[in-house]
Amino acid sequence: MAKAHVQPGDRFFKVGHPETVWIATRLIELPNLPMHVHLTNERDDLQMQTLSEVALEDRKLYQKVRTH
Repeated sequence: MAKAHVQPGDRFFKVGHPETVWIATRLIELPNLPMHVHLTNERDDLQMQTLSEVALEDRKLYQKVRTH
């Protein structure tokens, strides 16, 4: 398995929509594709999505929630 930059527990928001936070719940390795990440909405765990790690790391699309 390739080393993932996104880790379970990392939190992201879509640019322009900071009110919705997505939590990385698991990494998905697919043959011949970039690493994918399963995400769950922080406020509603029935809302889920799967995105490529590449999309999550594109700062024009998603921003990582900074913890202090």
